[in-house]
Amino acid sequence: MQVMLWLLTVATHVVLLAARRTSQADVMETDILDTDQACCCKEDTEEIYSPNQGICCKFKSRKCGHIFSFSKFDAKAPDQSFCQKAHHVEYQIPPRSPQGQVIATSDLKPGHPAHTVQNYCDLSSHEEAVGDEASVADEEKTVGSRKGLMQSMVNEITSNSIDVMAKEIFSIYVCTRWAPDSEFLQILQNEISTEQLPNMEPGKLYSTGRFIPLRCSENFQVFSHVALGETSFENFEQQMKSLAEWYAAEKDGAVSDRLAKLTGLKEAKAFDLEAVVNATKTCTDKTGWSVSIHSASVAGLFANCQAVKWWLAKLRDWHRAMPFTSFMSPDEDAAKVAPKEKEQILMCFGKRVASQLHRREGGQHLMTDQNAIGCHGFWDMKQAGSMLARIVKLWRPPTCQLASMELDMKVKIMELMASMNSRLFDALPALLTEEISANSDFDGKALAASSLGVSLMRGMWQAISSSFSALRGHYTRLGQLLGNTVVKWAVCPLKNISTPEEVEKLDMALGTEDDLARYYAEIAYAKWTGHENLLPGEECEDGPLENTKACSLGIMQQDMPEPYKDEKFICPVRPLLPAKQQLEVLQKKKGWCPLRMNSEQMKGASWFYRGRTPQKTQYDMTENSPQKDFQAVRVMHFKSRQDSEFHLWRNFATISLQCTHEEMAETPRWCKDPQVHHSSSSTNAVLDSMGRAGRGTKRFVQQGLHKAGMAEEPHSNSAGGKAFGHWLYNRRKGAEAWIKDTTDAWFGKASDRYDKLRERSFLEIEAAELLHSLSFQRELESTGADSKRKQRYDRFASIAACKTMDPEMEFELKYEGIDDALQMARKAHQKFEKSIFGGPSFTVKLMGVGILQMSSFKSAWVDFHTLLQAGNEHWVATKNAMLGSLAGTISARGGESVRASDLMGFEATFHCGSRKEMHDLEPKEASAEKKATSSFSQCVIDGAKKNKELREASPAAPYLRDEVVVRVDFRSFEKCGLHLKPTSNGNETRNPVYETFQSISGCRSIEKPEKSEEYPQRIKDKVNSKGYRGLLLGSGMPDEMLFEIVIDPEDFLQEVPLE
Repeated sequence: MQVMLWLLTVATHVVLLAARRTSQADVMETDILDTDQACCCKEDTEEIYSPNQGICCKFKSRKCGHIFSFSKFDAKAPDQSFCQKAHHVEYQIPPRSPQGQVIATSDLKPGHPAHTVQNYCDLSSHEEAVGDEASVADEEKTVGSRKGLMQSMVNEITSNSIDVMAKEIFSIYVCTRWAPDSEFLQILQNEISTEQLPNMEPGKLYSTGRFIPLRCSENFQVFSHVALGETSFENFEQQMKSLAEWYAAEKDGAVSDRLAKLTGLKEAKAFDLEAVVNATKTCTDKTGWSVSIHSASVAGLFANCQAVKWWLAKLRDWHRAMPFTSFMSPDEDAAKVAPKEKEQILMCFGKRVASQLHRREGGQHLMTDQNAIGCHGFWDMKQAGSMLARIVKLWRPPTCQLASMELDMKVKIMELMASMNSRLFDALPALLTEEISANSDFDGKALAASSLGVSLMRGMWQAISSSFSALRGHYTRLGQLLGNTVVKWAVCPLKNISTPEEVEKLDMALGTEDDLARYYAEIAYAKWTGHENLLPGEECEDGPLENTKACSLGIMQQDMPEPYKDEKFICPVRPLLPAKQQLEVLQKKKGWCPLRMNSEQMKGASWFYRGRTPQKTQYDMTENSPQKDFQAVRVMHFKSRQDSEFHLWRNFATISLQCTHEEMAETPRWCKDPQVHHSSSSTNAVLDSMGRAGRGTKRFVQQGLHKAGMAEEPHSNSAGGKAFGHWLYNRRKGAEAWIKDTTDAWFGKASDRYDKLRERSFLEIEAAELLHSLSFQRELESTGADSKRKQRYDRFASIAACKTMDPEMEFELKYEGIDDALQMARKAHQKFEKSIFGGPSFTVKLMGVGILQMSSFKSAWVDFHTLLQAGNEHWVATKNAMLGSLAGTISARGGESVRASDLMGFEATFHCGSRKEMHDLEPKEASAEKKATSSFSQCVIDGAKKNKELREASPAAPYLRDEVVVRVDFRSFEKCGLHLKPTSNGNETRNPVYETFQSISGCRSIEKPEKSEEYPQRIKDKVNSKGYRGLLLGSGMPDEMLFEIVIDPEDFLQEVPLE
């Protein structure tokens, strides 16, 4: 029963509450507690109305939206203060100093140049120059002259300064998309009447985006004159903070909301300041708040006195924040992407005015073009506040963004000045011609080459040339002078300063020396002086490490362009080249490579690259010297691609990893270009070419005699089927048979070796990050050039001697050499006793053999075989296609084209030991038995384990002195071998194949091959066969083969399982 009574009571309350809500539906949301107006509140609470936010708040005993609150007050307030007082935030105009204008000396503040000149300059010498007469008139004249001089000094310092010109550009202004109020309607009508916009209804031009009204702020300067102890950027930071706070307060406010909902001229009347002022005088509803500022009609808003007065104050606040009227008039296509609804804020970098003051023809408004090049937006007000915070974060002095842009701007100004000079010089011939010659009218005349044949003309041009040369000499001498000369304006002598406090106060008002103009003068006059190597990094001097050079990349200075709080940082005072261009400068230094820190080394030195996060401090105020364990790198090529983190297009560089400085000192031979065998210069190749030339001449003469009827037709070889079959077999064996004989496991191991060697040989890295990793820093001694004593650093690259061979070619030769050596060792492991690996070293020999056979005087061919030998064992035959390719038997030419240089004969000697020990092993020792404490096999097995431990202990070390390696030396057999079986059949000797075989020269003679025991049975059978006519043993190494290679023991064990 009690439960039912409780439910009935609750239902009654709900019905009564619903009825009350229905009767007050239009009023409840805008009720406000006022002295003459009652408001429905809970006991001991107040309702507080904040019109800008359009919300009515009061304290409640339960959480907002509680199930038993039975109230429309269910939305959580932005914060507790909304239930204590009405929120109204006015725009506070941030303090700003006038910039780029003439400063009166009467308007003096400590820290301003005018104040410094007024209080510290001793102008007594100027007074003496005026005169010593003591009349009142003369005294007034002296005072006036001193004031005039002081004003001139101030104007020169503040307005005629490259530094000021460069810094003035760093500013920002903001615009708000506004309503077409009466002021903008006049502008719009003016644009229509002067035919700048189509002749249509103003409301339609606005609604279709063809006319966009804007109210804009003043420019906020990054650099401005501030009081002593303050910095420009902190002042700018405060301005941006004030603006962002105002945006945060207004983002859901009444003005922003009504602007977003605005569709036509009728609603725009609420933004007409004059109409709103008149409404405050004629409003009739004085009973209190009865309308919502956000949603009320213009008539309803203007009728309610309290609302319209509040609205007037808010409009004036916005006008104070955005005092200037601007507009955009897109064409029909551009208007399709005009900003909509809450897209209200436009932000623009740089100066606002982009033209002279002008008016339309017949127009009634003065106007200028407004610079919109540096604009971004349109943002909603929340986004706009965030963008302001991001600008401040990015531009903080420690990020060096401002310093870098300021340098760029100064250089552009200096380039323009240099261009003025250059243009005058280029015009001198024409000017001199006009001065010397009476005929200076070239209109309509084409230039033609002159012979200077007429003496009068020759004399005139000699005079012009002489005058021009003299003027050029002046330019050259001035350039040589200015390139290394300090040029200063001595503004004034100082007054006597008696206390250290005054000296400190003076120095607080002063800045630092800037030698950029002196630095650029050398570049500007290079056209006449002929100076070269002026780009950063082109000029180098002896470096801090032995046998290195230091190439300066830039000069860095503490607190550039100004201090920022307590942060320690440096920024460039001379422009740094973009990363790709700077790396290209270093890339051109043939035989010299920059030393680079890898990621672990940079981490250990706290030398971090922060270019990917430009909002952070970019350059630390610390020294960083090159060390012996830093690795030289060679820049190979660049490509542009998106990065994986930010998906921005960046330049990536591929570099070849060379030796460390320490490695160069300890293993110099392996840090120089490797020796490569080139078959074109071998003895066999030379003799072959001579033999082929002789045979070719003989055949040519024989063919000619036959055609003349003076001789028989030369013999031809009819064993074409056998020769083609041999070629086809070799091609099949070199391709499909080789693949068939090669297991998937081998392909996998070979691929792993390739990838591992590639990883150790090359690296792809973002260009700017690479430049940072090869940049070092040293503190420069103080020059006393200014009283600030800011620390300066030289940022430089350290370059060391390195290889000149193409890194890709060297890599391919290394990989092929390693693979060749492993194939020879693997086959030796399969074919011979394992005892060959028991000594300190072992040698594997490989040879190609050609056997000449004939079945008749018209049918001759050459069979090719591959032989292998290891230790003291006899030769064995192998059908391994890879070894056959090395021995030359796969690609050897048979028939008439047979030659000794096609067949190879060489040996590979394998040693094992530490990297340093293997490097120091002389080649003559490498071919002989060397003393060792362990066998080759044990050295390789133990070495693989030791290397793993070394790399785990020092994962980032490019060079490990104690690393174990397998060294392989390739050496050619001294001479080829040749045996030709005598024949009594004269027709056989005339066979082209036999003739070619017989003409081979330069080989040692083979005696009685049929009785030799060192050849395998297959070769013996061929030699003792009826058709045998000759034997050719190869010598020499394959073309482009390294004489020496180094193998990782782990890779060796993958192919040759010694365990």
